Amino acid sequence: MKKYSVGLTALVASAALSAAGTPSAKSLYDLAPEDGSSESLPLTYTAGVNFGYDDNPTPLIGGDSALYGQGYVRAAFLSTSPQTDLDFGAQIGVIHYFDNLDVPGRSVDDTAFTASLNLNWTRRVSERLRFVSRNNITYELEPDYSIGFQAQRQVGNYLRWSSDSAVGYRWTERLATYSGIRFEGITFDDIPGGDRSLVTLYNDFRYQVSERTVTTFSYRYQDVSADAQVSDATNQFILAGIEHRFTPQSYGVVRGGVQVRDVDGGKDSSSPYLEASVRTQVNESFAVRSYARYGVEDWQRFLNIPAVGGVLYDNTDTLRIGVSGDYQLSEQLVFTGGINYVFLDFTERRGLIGPAAIEEELLNAYVGVNLQVTDALNLNARYNFEDLSSDAGRDYDRNRISIGATTTF
Repeated sequence: MKKYSVGLTALVASAALSAAGTPSAKSLYDLAPEDGSSESLPLTYTAGVNFGYDDNPTPLIGGDSALYGQGYVRAAFLSTSPQTDLDFGAQIGVIHYFDNLDVPGRSVDDTAFTASLNLNWTRRVSERLRFVSRNNITYELEPDYSIGFQAQRQVGNYLRWSSDSAVGYRWTERLATYSGIRFEGITFDDIPGGDRSLVTLYNDFRYQVSERTVTTFSYRYQDVSADAQVSDATNQFILAGIEHRFTPQSYGVVRGGVQVRDVDGGKDSSSPYLEASVRTQVNESFAVRSYARYGVEDWQRFLNIPAVGGVLYDNTDTLRIGVSGDYQLSEQLVFTGGINYVFLDFTERRGLIGPAAIEEELLNAYVGVNLQVTDALNLNARYNFEDLSSDAGRDYDRNRISIGATTTF
């Protein structure tokens, strides 16, 4: 690995000693089955506006810096009872760059619309049986690194979706299973060869060793469908793991094992697979969470390399690491920050054109502050840094700074 690897590994190892909080199973931060929410929230609306400066709004293709504005409206609702939890959220927004984003040989839209919708449902039929369904669809511009779909900022929007339904059954006081099916995928507006759709069947055996510790054994079968120019693939995951609650506010999950891979027209292979998540409320003011995942990903196998063009690779060994934290200095003032790191090793090139193997690594870091002015009005500021280092000449760095306000009603 390259310049960021050692320091970030040490940072995550340090954060892992702190442990975790309540899981919500919406990102790489949240790996364990949902415990369920304890308090209902009425339907609320939030509106926000931000203005900022972006010194590289069109990475990978060049271009000038630009000022931008962003606005959005979000609705959220949560209903919980002893038998049923229902969680709903929706958001629509727009991002507009006030400067022309056109670059030589290519026209780029100055305005991008965004939208998201999520619906999560849990039904506890009895003390033994429960049904869980988590669904989301997002049309967005900036990647969410904690989801693990993308490796870097692209030009143009993309649509990603996920629908995960499972049944949980406790066979004895200590033994339970979670069995389900997950549909997910991504479609890009401006990236040929980037679209993917995945279907995953899974079964988790869960054995409670103590009041705080659960051991797990998981099997997953995944079918990957890609664009016509990218070969399909199947993955099988055989994993063993442990979930431990260190304190009422600290929780950790780790699973590891083997990933068995079959690419149409390519080579069969097997490789290590690891995923982990740690969350903790250090004290009343400070909360930390972290994640790590290593395995072969299918999301980005077709690269557009300068002076070469599109090159297809069968395997993308990927390491993802992230740490985020919130520090509440007072009732009105909260500081936030985080780091996301991605390392990609592209191997098994198809065809004769292009590098036989490529390594890329991306660092994304941010800091922010939120000030509550009134019960309904908040002011915020944020700085974001992004840097991509690539063997294939796809390097870029990017700085963004923004200020804004939100109101809830």
